[in-house]
Amino acid sequence: MARPSVRFAGGDRVWIAQRDSVGFVGVTDLGDVEFLITADALAEMIDPDLDGIDPETALEAFDEHEDDIHAIALREFVKRLGGEPPILLTSADLDG
Repeated sequence: MARPSVRFAGGDRVWIAQRDSVGFVGVTDLGDVEFLITADALAEMIDPDLDGIDPETALEAFDEHEDDIHAIALREFVKRLGGEPPILLTSADLDG
């Protein structure tokens, strides 16, 4: 079975206030790749009608949906052929 192009350890996330996003890291055969998922995207994962969330709620949402976020990150990494890090995941990326 082929190994995914990006692997995630889990539990490794941090709030990036300047970007209003949660940052996390994936590992490729060539090294680490930084990802960001916006607070708006995390809010949409909780409730599509939610206007925004605070940093603490964003981190909780990340923890709750971490497997889905990693799947989205892998899909977007492949779709974008890597790209310049950090790879930004927004609400538009949630549907695929």
